[in-house]
Amino acid sequence: MYRTEIAIRYPSPSFARSIRDALFPDDSSPGESVKVVTSVRGEILHVRIVGAYRVETLQATVQDVFRCIHAAETSLGKIVEK
Repeated sequence: MYRTEIAIRYPSPSFARSIRDALFPDDSSPGESVKVVTSVRGEILHVRIVGAYRVETLQATVQDVFRCIHAAETSLGKIVEK
């Protein structure tokens, strides 16, 4: 079984929590084999992906998470600028 952990530092704990909240719908539902678990400690967002039985599944999930993070960062960046 494959797993990975991602840690990203943001300018503030509130920004990190906002990104985590945007990712919350991507956290896995019961019964799915791949689990995405997010948490925030200080200004660091932690993303843990576990349960992938193929490296290709893990890679696709990581890419999806990064796409979602990028979209959330872009959206929040526009709000913060205004």
